Amino acid sequence: MNDTIFDFLRSYVPSDKRDPKEDYLTQLFAWLLMNVDGLDLKYCEYLLEKISNKSFTVSDSDTITVETQKTLPNGKRIDLLITVNGTDGFICEHKIYSMLSPNQIVNYSSMANSLGSGQFHTVLITLGTYQWTQNADVRILWSSMYQDFLQLELKKYAEGSVDYFLLDQTLNFMKNNSLGTSGEITPGAIAGYWESFGLKNAVNNLVDSLKDRSWKDDCPNLHLCNNQGFTEYPIYRKERWGRAGFEMYSNWSPGIFAGILWDPSNHGIKSPKKEYGGPDVVILVDMPESGYPKVIGTSACANYFDKLNQNHGDFDLDNYPDINANWRLTVLRKPLSDVLMGKSDGAEQAEALYKTFCEGINILTDGGDLGRLNW
Repeated sequence: MNDTIFDFLRSYVPSDKRDPKEDYLTQLFAWLLMNVDGLDLKYCEYLLEKISNKSFTVSDSDTITVETQKTLPNGKRIDLLITVNGTDGFICEHKIYSMLSPNQIVNYSSMANSLGSGQFHTVLITLGTYQWTQNADVRILWSSMYQDFLQLELKKYAEGSVDYFLLDQTLNFMKNNSLGTSGEITPGAIAGYWESFGLKNAVNNLVDSLKDRSWKDDCPNLHLCNNQGFTEYPIYRKERWGRAGFEMYSNWSPGIFAGILWDPSNHGIKSPKKEYGGPDVVILVDMPESGYPKVIGTSACANYFDKLNQNHGDFDLDNYPDINANWRLTVLRKPLSDVLMGKSDGAEQAEALYKTFCEGINILTDGGDLGRLNW
């Protein structure tokens, strides 16, 4: 047995530059990995399952070591370092409310050769997907760690055993600190309200900054699909109906909207995938409810759907009747977190968002087929 949990937690020295809750949780989790029978191996397996290009595996015969607050030669400090046989492992960064510092994950990766001769994968665990601003080999939410790893592992230990008790207490600690299952009104959720409110304003301002871009040149088929409603510059709509973005035409014969979907409940659209959690970038094709019977069910509409099913890029696609709204024909969507991944400043983020909007619009308007439906 290593140090008692109390000794190990006491070894953590708080700093006014770091979130003490993050480091406290890291110390607690590291102690579990070192002291709950087999948990270190199971955690390595759990992480490796999420990596498609993994360069090593783990087994019962491997030697696994766990360290916290590991200082690298460049002065950077790793929250949690897991080493397998002294050669391979995982560099783990834990965030609760704070954001990554610039190039934090890249800085860790660049120093991996100082840790061992093999491969070290980067792992990022956060409270929300809005903190996934940089690439890591594995990205996990604390709620997923709670439900998909720790809760499942708890069931493998005998109730009443020391290992069961330690895992159960850790799960209670996470739940009491708003790091467990989602959907509850918790102190952490309430505390995060203003941060999420600021995020929404920042994203909406980012969208607004694109209104004077060269939409006409970068989306050359827009005028073919609705020449009467086409305008050189799209109409920016500040948040309404749970969305914020641009209407590409002045009418809905058809209408095309490109923007951010904050609330899918008013749109007949499925909620974002749970593992993403945040808002989606969407490009929507809308139509007047009165024109709905004329469009749906025609051979031209069926052919249009077939074309989209064959090519919708890396967007998720929903066509009628999967959309529960008779004013909407088609939806292209992808997580905003994916679009902005790795983009560290406002200019890069604006360019990535504009490129995504144009890509989706060009898929929907390709060849002008949308304009040949019975509008």
